[in-house]
Amino acid sequence: MNPAISWLFPLVALLVIALALPRAVQASSDFYLLYRQWQPYDWPEDVPSATEVSRSQRGLGWRRQDAAGTFGVDYDYQPLRIRTGQPAHNGHLHRLTFGGEWQHLLYRVEARAGIAGTSNIFKHQEFHSDVVNGRVAIFRAVSEDSPFSLGVGGDHRFGSFHWLPRVRWEHASESGQWLIDLPVLLRWHSPGERWEFRLERKGDRWATLDQTREVESALYLREWRAELTYRINAGSGSWPAVVLGIGASVDTRVRYQDLGAGTLDQRLGDALLGSVRLNW
Repeated sequence: MNPAISWLFPLVALLVIALALPRAVQASSDFYLLYRQWQPYDWPEDVPSATEVSRSQRGLGWRRQDAAGTFGVDYDYQPLRIRTGQPAHNGHLHRLTFGGEWQHLLYRVEARAGIAGTSNIFKHQEFHSDVVNGRVAIFRAVSEDSPFSLGVGGDHRFGSFHWLPRVRWEHASESGQWLIDLPVLLRWHSPGERWEFRLERKGDRWATLDQTREVESALYLREWRAELTYRINAGSGSWPAVVLGIGASVDTRVRYQDLGAGTLDQRLGDALLGSVRLNW
């Protein structure tokens, strides 16, 4: 079995099990549009003739939530403009995933699967194994009333696909709702969920193809991201809720194949970001 996709089978199995769990009758769904823009990154000083790297993100998706959990489909497109060397990719990163989060008794499953790659892979339909992507985590609560859960998760947040132990803690009080999921996430919601703060480890893999469609490789993009968002209005009828955000990406790194220099693992540095999201 190809080691690049050997982890996919337990992920698909968990998705099937989660979808088979008992579902509540009452449910709600919503649709969103997202735009996020980063301040240009500066390349390291030791890279000759390098210019800034620009990055943005456009996304859309659909979510359905009920008492058992959530299920959703997400698509995003990120132009990542690297203007130095001979990258074996065109910088147009597309990603389509499906999955969600489910709770059953003491167990919680988080799973997503999908495809991610550069635009020329989909245009010319020349796929390779790295185009299949996903992440999975499973937790068990310490006891029925305990806010603590212990588990394990596998994803590309720290580079290549890794399995890491996870510790999860949830708490709700007059100050809001807290979620700590070590080592990947800290989240706070204000009462009424008008404000939200997230500090999280972001990272994923995209399959790549060079311009001549001869070199099959992958691009890994990872960062620590902090973002504070504010919901301006709740939305009603055909009018969407508007959510504005501001934040920063810290220690952003990109690893990819360069036709001249081989595999490069570059630190892009830190950058401010802003976002706007519309929810229906």
